[in-house]
Amino acid sequence: MEINDEVAIRRQLVKAVRMLERIGILDMNGHFSFRLPKQDRFLINARAASRASLTVEDIVSCDLDGRVDEGMQEPPSEVHIHAAIYQRRPDVSAVIHSHPHWQTVLGIAGHPLRPVFSIGAFTTDFPVFEKSSLVNTRELAVELAEILGTSPVVQIRHHGNVVVGSGIEEVFAASVYLEENAKKQFYAASINADFHVLEGENLERTRESNWAPSIIRKAWRYHEEKARLAGSFQGIDSVGKGEA
Repeated sequence: MEINDEVAIRRQLVKAVRMLERIGILDMNGHFSFRLPKQDRFLINARAASRASLTVEDIVSCDLDGRVDEGMQEPPSEVHIHAAIYQRRPDVSAVIHSHPHWQTVLGIAGHPLRPVFSIGAFTTDFPVFEKSSLVNTRELAVELAEILGTSPVVQIRHHGNVVVGSGIEEVFAASVYLEENAKKQFYAASINADFHVLEGENLERTRESNWAPSIIRKAWRYHEEKARLAGSFQGIDSVGKGEA
């Protein structure tokens, strides 16, 4: 895929949303965006469109103030999250806000995320945004972006999280394995409060070997193929059309 091919980017974004809905990281809520290269615009799934049957026609274009292009569907009410992060973080090209179960449970219990799983070794004690309401104003979004700082993740207590990165596949994979790491941490803590955490040289080596571009790509292809075989990509180009 050429990074400047907007049609291909829209299709990849739709695939990512459908794949994340299929594995339970997105449900009726949540949104995934991508900043278009060399443009002050980003693409994001429309507010009213089902995440399970999202199409390229349900991807809307917004400026960096979160204003949707004329004639398009309404963006999510929390579009301000994406706009504020893109304004603050020129290194970020993709943003997802979701409500992952295990991470939210750990946050409610007051347990910081810890690196306990090899592919989740990038996990650390990420910053926490303590305002659990919808982040549906520019003021709240700017505050959240400030808490995020230079981190790839910010947890939203009682609510969910925001994950950022350089591309759709990276943010997809990070969302998947951050949640898998949280699930394993929850189960380990339920067995033994003094559970093992990756640390020191072992942690650094594990991060380097298990969170490489090749692993990110492999994770994307695995979930993409599973979704394709399950028929999850039917109709992504428009209502009534199958996958091209």
